[in-house]
Amino acid sequence: MNRDNFSDWLVDASREIGAHSIACIRMDNPILRQRIEENNTQVADWLKLGMHGEMGYLERMLPEKSNPWITFPFAKSVLVLTFSNCWGDPSATHPFPVPVNDALLGYISAYAREVDYHLTGQAMLSKLTEMLGKNIHAEATVDTAAVYERMFATVGGLGVVGDNNLLRMSESGNTRVFIGCLFVDAELPEVIHEAQMPFDCTTCGACVMNCPTGALQLGQPIDARKCISYLTIEKRSSLSRDEGESIGNWLFGCDDCTMVCPPRTVADMRIPVDLEWLLKAPASEIRRTIKGNATAYAGVTQLRKNAVVVLRNMGTPRTQDLLSWVRENTGSELIRRQIDLW
Repeated sequence: MNRDNFSDWLVDASREIGAHSIACIRMDNPILRQRIEENNTQVADWLKLGMHGEMGYLERMLPEKSNPWITFPFAKSVLVLTFSNCWGDPSATHPFPVPVNDALLGYISAYAREVDYHLTGQAMLSKLTEMLGKNIHAEATVDTAAVYERMFATVGGLGVVGDNNLLRMSESGNTRVFIGCLFVDAELPEVIHEAQMPFDCTTCGACVMNCPTGALQLGQPIDARKCISYLTIEKRSSLSRDEGESIGNWLFGCDDCTMVCPPRTVADMRIPVDLEWLLKAPASEIRRTIKGNATAYAGVTQLRKNAVVVLRNMGTPRTQDLLSWVRENTGSELIRRQIDLW
């Protein structure tokens, strides 16, 4: 690590580990403290309205998120990086078998291509820790810890949070990214950028207009209860008729708000999945397939629950036959309940 020319060193280090962009913020930065206080108020109000649905962990994690100086008491600086994990790259691969001809299809979000982004981000941050030096104590977080990652990224000038609640980058090209934070016990020089956005989100609204459920509203916090990603990933109980109809043919996640955020995605990057394979293959085979993939977070039962909802939405004799087979052969009470619900 070169402290004398830390900014250039950090850029070179980020390129070496495969990151898209990187910033360094001192934990005693007054703007950081102000933004966290503002964020705490906004999140608390959002939780009071119940917009988080069944994501009770967001309430449980709020005390830790609200005070990173206590959560990471050793930290004097935080490095914030963004990385794509091939999100939006047409050459990105996935582990699911190619559907047979005339297969009944459900779809998985494009971000689930390649290795699970949590693993990719952790590997990058681990490498960055090594590059900082042997005497550095660090703690890496990628999306699952009690950290306001998007807020840290905006304080570092890496982008702005759009109306779809995701980080919007200022650079051209593929800017769909994930975020990782590395809290370190060293007082590093700050490297804070200025996000030069070509236009403000309020003049666009593409993500809001393309959201099929009304989960997004201009200038308003996301209503997770209506979000297809929430319904297919986070809501582990049965889906009501309205919720089920709203997910359409999505099995995991949704690309509707990201594919229209500039730059617009031209290629269809969704992952097609043969529903009959998903519902009839041994659970052990499905688990092997999704191991190390982002869909492993949902698990076999959740994916299959969503699959029967997608079949319901198709509403053909062929789908009814498959639903009847599942009803007779599944060992999951949740899936049976979902089939019988509507």
